[in-house]
Amino acid sequence: MAAKTLIQGSVIRATYGILALLLPRLLVRSVGMNPSDIDPDARYFNRLFGGRDILVAGATVAAVKAGAERQATKANMVCEFTDSISLLEELRSGRSFDRTIAIAIAFNVTGYLTWLKALRALRAGSSDAAS
Repeated sequence: MAAKTLIQGSVIRATYGILALLLPRLLVRSVGMNPSDIDPDARYFNRLFGGRDILVAGATVAAVKAGAERQATKANMVCEFTDSISLLEELRSGRSFDRTIAIAIAFNVTGYLTWLKALRALRAGSSDAAS
């Protein structure tokens, strides 16, 4: 069950990554924003972030195939944690709660729920194996 959850989460992560890296205008339109309103620096950094997500998704799939689900789950949780720090720092620096922050929080919460589900499945599998 953990492997399935990790693969599903990786598909979501990779989809975002590909859209951010190669089709940023489509990604922006998909959340109801106007692509021409996006600052070029923000678009560039979003592309960089998309590259990170493609890498993490690929590493997660490779880890699952190698039987390293626990390590893959931890790596994804670290990504969510650093994303949470980034969100908090943006808000702490005086940024208002806008659509971008709301979308980022939704992605972050979805990520945590996904990886916690995988962790729960791993723990259940460990207790089954100990029985």
